[in-house]
Amino acid sequence: MISHNAFFDQLNLLVTEKHSFAAFRTPDSTLLECYMGLKKAPKKEINPSGSGFLIKPFNTNNGGYLISSNNVVSTRYLKNSMSKDLSFFEDKPDLDFKKSKEQYLNDVVSIIDNISSTDLIKVVYSKCFEFDLKSKNAIDYFKNTLDLYPSAFCYLFFHPKEGFWMGASPETLVEIQNNKISTMALAGTKSLPGLNWGEKELFEQKIVQDEIKKTLTPLCEKLTFLKPQTSKAGRIEHLKTAITGFTTKSPKEIIAALHPTPAVAGVPKKKAISIINKKEKHERSFYSGYLGKIAPENCSLFVNLRCLQIANNKAKLFVGGGITQESSPEKEWEEIIHKSQTMMDVLFK
Repeated sequence: MISHNAFFDQLNLLVTEKHSFAAFRTPDSTLLECYMGLKKAPKKEINPSGSGFLIKPFNTNNGGYLISSNNVVSTRYLKNSMSKDLSFFEDKPDLDFKKSKEQYLNDVVSIIDNISSTDLIKVVYSKCFEFDLKSKNAIDYFKNTLDLYPSAFCYLFFHPKEGFWMGASPETLVEIQNNKISTMALAGTKSLPGLNWGEKELFEQKIVQDEIKKTLTPLCEKLTFLKPQTSKAGRIEHLKTAITGFTTKSPKEIIAALHPTPAVAGVPKKKAISIINKKEKHERSFYSGYLGKIAPENCSLFVNLRCLQIANNKAKLFVGGGITQESSPEKEWEEIIHKSQTMMDVLFK
């Protein structure tokens, strides 16, 4: 355990030395950890083994990284008392998201047509917005993330070949501790302050919940589904169902069954991914993949949402939404713009 200043000095030193690391804080915790491992630049692997911090992409066949847990520093991080609240961040640079709008709307209309004429139920379609940054210091952006989103999984991952990845995820993929498994169904989005949940959002959330139940039932015992609750995530809200149970399966077996969840891919999974691959013009990379701590018997992993990549003084910001037969293209566009504010607030604080 070291001081705040020493912790962030360590991160800056690692960046200077081009040494990979993963710094992170779990939801509603004050413990900020940094896994450095012993290798400066661990190789990308399809099936990394061992204990440490794991980050895997949406397409797991592209391989991910494991930063081993044999070199770790930590600190207690409290919110900067000078940090502003989200209500202060109304003025943003005039980033031209609108130039992407027409193509996005056309793609959503096409996806809705596909859903109407096939057995597709839901497709999660994403966009990548790219823009220049004024500051090169990703660690300062990470501090903003920590201050703004205490209830999210906040992380900063650095690898000399990947640049920086950073995010504030509201969604647990899976946690396994002593054979007890916890996960969630998270879907449906409305802005704050919002109206009541509509039929489209309730249906979308039920799709995710039902698919997770179908996936986990053969692998778990005593599955319990709590009533859906409204969960705040930055400037927006989601519907969340907490799910618990018991399993004798390894984390790798559970992860292989769950990922990608219907909250980031769709239903049926293979058909939805086929549409994603055809329609999306960008490589998702680590967006909508998963990351967090893993060991042979236990894990605490999160879906990589509300995230961005920083490299060469540019940011790539990734956002997506679930498209169903009831979707309104204009409302789906509004939703991804609202979601983009999570990391825009970090960058332009």
